[in-house]
Amino acid sequence: MSALVESFLANGGKAHFMELLKPDALKETNLLLIGGFIRDFASVLLQKGIDLNALESKNDSKDSVDSVQAFLLHPLHFNPYPNLSHFLYEVGCEEAVVALLASIFYPICEENLELKTFVRSLDIGNLASECNLSEEELEKIAQSFVERKSVIIFGNDLNAHKRVGNIGKILALLSQAARQIEIVFLDSAPRNNIKSQAKPIESLEELESYDGLVAYLQLKSVAEPILEVSKQFCQVGKIQEDTMVKIQLESQKEMKAKLYNKSDLKGMVGILWIPQTFALSEKWDLKGEFCYQKVKISKVA
Repeated sequence: MSALVESFLANGGKAHFMELLKPDALKETNLLLIGGFIRDFASVLLQKGIDLNALESKNDSKDSVDSVQAFLLHPLHFNPYPNLSHFLYEVGCEEAVVALLASIFYPICEENLELKTFVRSLDIGNLASECNLSEEELEKIAQSFVERKSVIIFGNDLNAHKRVGNIGKILALLSQAARQIEIVFLDSAPRNNIKSQAKPIESLEELESYDGLVAYLQLKSVAEPILEVSKQFCQVGKIQEDTMVKIQLESQKEMKAKLYNKSDLKGMVGILWIPQTFALSEKWDLKGEFCYQKVKISKVA
């Protein structure tokens, strides 16, 4: 069981797990996808009858109330689904982003003193600015969740986040108070019950800077490590496309990878595909590694 799910359940969160949902459980619901790679979300949703390729256009605001809306919150500037609303935020701001979600959904929550106290302690404008999320984007999500039953789906990216415990507490409180919102995890459902050990929400930690080049670590069935990046990433890193590079993670681990320019990827966050076999060795056990890592790139001589 992941640290996020454990914290969520220990604090009384009302969870749903994707693997246990009926095939039609997500039909006619608005969706918010957060904390996971879009391809993973798309694959799992397709198994439940939701095809992200078939989303209706939201260009006509008059139709938005009658059609299902789907949103993606993710720092990686990559979204192959044109009618999926993708809002970017700064890497490492996940705790603040979840706090912002609690604040925008608070108006549709039942009275809860702890949630009320927490939300009132937040400087929404400052948080949104530091996360690089506009208040207009947040309002768009909030409005869609008012209009119909909605689901927030969490991937596995936050499992090694240094503030995962507090993120779980905030989400647990939200799940108790917001009756029309369901929180669903891609994580496997726990086999054993978690003993409730509810603790007060902590103050938000100061946001860490991820300026420079960042790699989004993902495991994949590939023969060798691959780093997919944008043209801008190549220019800033002063690296030519389609070359072998040495990558040093902030955890001081190093590896060689083939660098490719991906035309539909933008920004300063690249995708580092790590062969699944690497995770089996002691050196490349990624279970405790946050999926976003500041990196230094150099050309292999």
